[in-house]
Amino acid sequence: VESGKRVDFGEGFDAIVIGSGIGGLVAGTQLAVKGAKVLVLEKYVIPGGSSGFYHRDGYTFDVGSSVMFGFSDKGNLNLITQALDAVGCRMEVIPDPTTVHFHLPNHLSVRVHREYDKFIEELTSYFPHEKDGILKFYGECWKIFNALNSLELKSLEEPLYLFGQFFQKP
Repeated sequence: VESGKRVDFGEGFDAIVIGSGIGGLVAGTQLAVKGAKVLVLEKYVIPGGSSGFYHRDGYTFDVGSSVMFGFSDKGNLNLITQALDAVGCRMEVIPDPTTVHFHLPNHLSVRVHREYDKFIEELTSYFPHEKDGILKFYGECWKIFNALNSLELKSLEEPLYLFGQFFQKP
């Protein structure tokens, strides 16, 4: 719809979502699955928000996010997979073995591998004098991830749920 033109959408909506990035699309679909009449508005010509891309001079560039999580078939942190399942959709995801590749000063190149052990191995090979600290830091990160991934996703506004989770997994 052209900017400034008035459009009659008929009856009202239960929710209007501004922006069709991943967050807007997931919010809109989840509301619609629960029976809400939803309107998603986007100012750009295609949906996707920061997960989009553009071409220039033969190259393809990400608009925003370079790494996206939530597509796994395991655990509870696979929010995008769950949102797609709720609307009867599946998406083929081709995992990249290297999620991020940092190009740092002095020709230092560090890859964040999808495989945790491979990432730790590469990081400690570059910084052997920091091996204990690296193992301790990323060991804590891994524990936190696994604890979060084992929790059933419910609202943080449900005190009884949080209370129960605390005593099950302190």
